Formats: sequence, C-alpha cells, structure tokens
Amino acid sequence: MARTIGNPTTRDKQARDTRERIYEAAWVLIGAEGFDKVSVDRICESAGVAKGSFYHHFKSKADLIVEGYSLCDRYFDEQVAGRLTATDASGRIVEFVAHQMRYAVSMGIDLIRQVYKSQLENGTRFFVSMERSLPRILRAVVAEGQSSGQLRSDLDPDYVTGYVLRFSRGTIYDWCLREGSYDLEAVAVEACRRLVSIFVPD
Repeated sequence: MARTIGNPTTRDKQARDTRERIYEAAWVLIGAEGFDKVSVDRICESAGVAKGSFYHHFKSKADLIVEGYSLCDRYFDEQVAGRLTATDASGRIVEFVAHQMRYAVSMGIDLIRQVYKSQLENGTRFFVSMERSLPRILRAVVAEGQSSGQLRSDLDPDYVTGYVLRFSRGTIYDWCLREGSYDLEAVAVEACRRLVSIFVPD
C-alpha cells in the first residue's frame, strides 16, 4: 500500500525521537558544564545513541544551537501566533515580547548564556534571520497595526520588527550579565511599553 503523504511512518517517529533525545541529552550536559567542555562522544553516551546517529541528525555540535532556535520558533507557532489577546497593536507587541522573556526564563539562565555565547563563537545567520517564525509572527502584528492605523505607517514593518527584536535580545543579554537578578518579564514589559510608544501615530 502506498504511504499517505503527511502521515509519518514508524521510522519517521523513531528518527524524530532520536533527534529529540540527542538534543535533550546535549543541553543537560551543556547547561551543567558549558558548550565548549561537552564533546559529541559524551552527548552520544548520555543519549544512548551511536556517534553516527548524531551526525545523521546534526552536522556539528554547533547545529544544536540552531535546533534550539527551531524549538523556540515552534513554541511561537503553537502558543503565540493568532493567540495574542491585547486589543491594540502596541499591546500585542508588548505581549509578544513578554512571551519571549517567559520562554527565556523557562530555558534557564545557564542555557540562555550558552546560546548567546555559542552564537557569538559558532553562530549562523539563522539566529537573526527574518524568515524564522518568531520574527514573521511579530512582523504580522506590526503590519496589521499599521494597516489599521494603530501604528505609524511611514516606517517599514521590517524596520519596526527588527527594532523590537534588538530590544528584546538586548534585554535578555542584560539579564544574563546581571545573573538573572531581576524579574525579566516584568522589566521587559515595562520598558517595551515605553519603546512601542514611538511607533504610535501622534
């Protein structure tokens, strides 16, 4: 019988489970010891897979960072897109940023530090790509706000989106520098309310 397109086979599910097991084992080790100190061999040993399986799913250890962004994008696809409840565009942007902060806190400061460190040292363009789900969702919020007259229409939506994302990344970075000493979401939300006011028509 021909396989139905879109219906995953047992092999597909096994491959996905193996990939997730490798990723989870890697980040437990990386969170405890740091990205540089954890070898692929140790990741495979912890995940209970052969080294060939690792390289079947990831080109290198640095690709684990990209996988992390993919999981973040999945969260925004499933939990944020079309679910923002604020009644105005400015409020939806603030709500979006709150989700970013909540996700960072859920990952834990040690893992976030490693993500930033690894991106600087082994980074890919994927981190700042506007093609990712996360920026695309925010851009849609901005564009909708501009078309409804709630946000200034004299600015390119990509510019506004990039502006907000630079703010959110910088806030998370500052939180890491300060050892997570403040309520990330509360601080970011308060500052973002001030930030978005510059995009509201006079």
